[in-house]
Amino acid sequence: MLPIYLIIQIYILNEILFASYINPYIYLIILIIMPYKIPKWFLLFYAFIIGFLIDLFSGTLGIHSSACLILVLLKSPISKITIPHNIIEETDELVMQKIGAKSFILFSFILVLIHHTILFILEHVALDFQILLKIIASTIITTIIISITQLFFFKS
Repeated sequence: MLPIYLIIQIYILNEILFASYINPYIYLIILIIMPYKIPKWFLLFYAFIIGFLIDLFSGTLGIHSSACLILVLLKSPISKITIPHNIIEETDELVMQKIGAKSFILFSFILVLIHHTILFILEHVALDFQILLKIIASTIITTIIISITQLFFFKS
């Protein structure tokens, strides 16, 4: 699934800017659904490579890599707060089917918000009302797209 999300991000979503504020980043689903029991070094390396590929094709200088690394560093503590751990195994992917719609949407929303905050602050080197509006709008749209993507795989 990795190449599909990266191709969609690079060739379609990076070229689209909705209402001059919203830029969805679907590639984050790759990092969000990865299981708990992945070695930390591999998760960090994987996040860096994904961010680096997006940076390479977007012409940005490491901002996606930085935001992805921070996302995976904060993924475990946020999952402990938002996901009931008695319903999943350590090797299970963190998909909507396993953790439930409410937990998945909250979990992914928080991670996407963190990612977008880091990304847009590094990109614009400022924090004002327009950047805040861009962070919130892009986070909401990205979370909706990620949730809709999960619904394609969600079976009750």
